Amino acid sequence: MLDFFRSNQATSFQTLLKLRLPFATPHIFAGFRISAAIAGIGAVAGEWAGAEHGLGILMLESRRNADLEICFAALFCLTTMSLLLYSIVLGCERWCTPPRKWKVRWAWGRITSKRRRFAFACFLISTLLTGLVSCQNKSHHSTRLLLDWLPNPNHVPLYAGIDKGYFAEEGIFLKLQKMHDSGSGISYLTSRQADLLLNHMPSIFKACERGAELKIVGLLVKQPLSGLIYTKTPEIRTSADLTGKILGYCLGGTDTTFLDYLLRDIAPAKKCNVNIDLVTALGTKSVDFIFGGFWNIEPAQLRSLGIETGYFEFKEFDVPNYYEMIILANDHTTQSEPEFINRFQRALQKSIDFCKTHPSEAFQAYLQQNPDKRRKTIAWELEAWEITCPLLADNQAVDFEDLESFHHWLLAEGFVSKPFDLQSLISQ
Repeated sequence: MLDFFRSNQATSFQTLLKLRLPFATPHIFAGFRISAAIAGIGAVAGEWAGAEHGLGILMLESRRNADLEICFAALFCLTTMSLLLYSIVLGCERWCTPPRKWKVRWAWGRITSKRRRFAFACFLISTLLTGLVSCQNKSHHSTRLLLDWLPNPNHVPLYAGIDKGYFAEEGIFLKLQKMHDSGSGISYLTSRQADLLLNHMPSIFKACERGAELKIVGLLVKQPLSGLIYTKTPEIRTSADLTGKILGYCLGGTDTTFLDYLLRDIAPAKKCNVNIDLVTALGTKSVDFIFGGFWNIEPAQLRSLGIETGYFEFKEFDVPNYYEMIILANDHTTQSEPEFINRFQRALQKSIDFCKTHPSEAFQAYLQQNPDKRRKTIAWELEAWEITCPLLADNQAVDFEDLESFHHWLLAEGFVSKPFDLQSLISQ
């Protein structure tokens, strides 16, 4: 056929339009069908990798919150959209390539077919252009604060401060970002993917030991919130009674030295790394107690699932006091300058004071900025908020003795291998 076209001195465009494109069309659509079949999965995976909103994020959050109804509904929507997209591609293929048995229509409709192919090409180009121009422009004036986890009652003061304009009054346009991998927060901060980070003192000290240059910008909670959370049974009265039980744990890395310290007087029958599925593991009775959750959050969530729990705080294991909720910045950045830190701390403390004075109004401000939460989730989060609110920091002063005593304890127990300058964490 190519020789025939060449012998008749057909142009390259004519060869493409009359020969190559018609013969290639079935293969092109075969590729489109494959793409349509996996497009939904690819979109969800992409959202998991870096998005903050979308169907994939809804699936992920509902699974972590043990909200199976929403999870299955999102899965149904994903399946329906994938089938619909596949059907659209299949319909376009049949429209652009009519069956050969319609010889009269095919001969008569050659011009129409050409227009169809042209329209189809325009459709593809416009789709690609739409994807390119739909990218949202990032604001250069906002301060990005990466949370330590999905939005929960620990974060209410931040949302309340934004809603009441306390941060804006200080010239700080705060933008909160969700975290889906609690162990990667400091990496996001040091790689400049966030301006501020909400994190915990043990992780901060380990990062500083490895050479990270960080600065404390604000304080939300000045005491440990972590502990060992267990399914309540009559025989468990002390932590030693957890011996022979199955432990489920979640760590930000592979280092289990801190967990091993807590288990000095406990001999679990089995230790399971359940990753982020702490609530699911305890809720399905796959494990008997968990490490990696907060005693002000997870028990309320588990109670909403009909599971009564108890917990042992770190102080019962002779762990010295440390700050659980700390807001950090990279050193040598605008956010680490004393002038910015002073403004941020004024706004944050105003937010905390408002939360303590008007806890219900603060919680409503939090819900308004997280409208996807269901009634069941709102109910247990309100219960958790009532526990959390009194724990919020009374002031933004960093007690150097708390930092020093915790640092010395980490060194003595071998959790960190070398000292670092604690004073570098505090703004002068």
